[in-house]
Amino acid sequence: MLAALLGITLIGQRPISDAVCVDLKGQQVVPLNSRAKSSSRATVLIFYLAHCPISQKLTPEINRVFQEFSPKGVQFYMIHEDLTLSSSEVAQEAKNFGLLPPILIDKWRTQMKRSGAKISPEAVVYDGGLRMIYRGRISDQFFDLGKMRPKVTKRDLRDAIIEAIAGTSTGVRSTAAVGCVLPKS
Repeated sequence: MLAALLGITLIGQRPISDAVCVDLKGQQVVPLNSRAKSSSRATVLIFYLAHCPISQKLTPEINRVFQEFSPKGVQFYMIHEDLTLSSSEVAQEAKNFGLLPPILIDKWRTQMKRSGAKISPEAVVYDGGLRMIYRGRISDQFFDLGKMRPKVTKRDLRDAIIEAIAGTSTGVRSTAAVGCVLPKS
């Protein structure tokens, strides 16, 4: 009872805040919080399963976007949804594929439910006021399962981040993400 009054979560228990994830060191992180509202120009959540072949192929584009926009005040989180893997296994997969953004494990599926994400990889972009402005594909490289364009013609995630930074979004825009279905339970 004292823990609940103080806002403390005991190990293994569901956190008091329904928007908490866990980083690879086991620390609780709230990717969308009021402090982010004042310090980040935008927040990007990318739902990701490292064993998904499409996620693996899009890792270089994810890394390029991360390297371009994180120095410009955009906060990135890779939201990992495979709860069968340990934190060290998730970290090893990220290392194997060269994934650069910080990884959070959505242990209670709160971010997936809140954003409506269903596919890996699928990006969700929030503006500085934490309003969702985009949900969908990283780029148009994949247009169906197993079907890939030789050259990317649209970089949807990059464009959405530019809109978030500029404050030019007119509402939630979405595209269909192609990839692996995120586990529901």
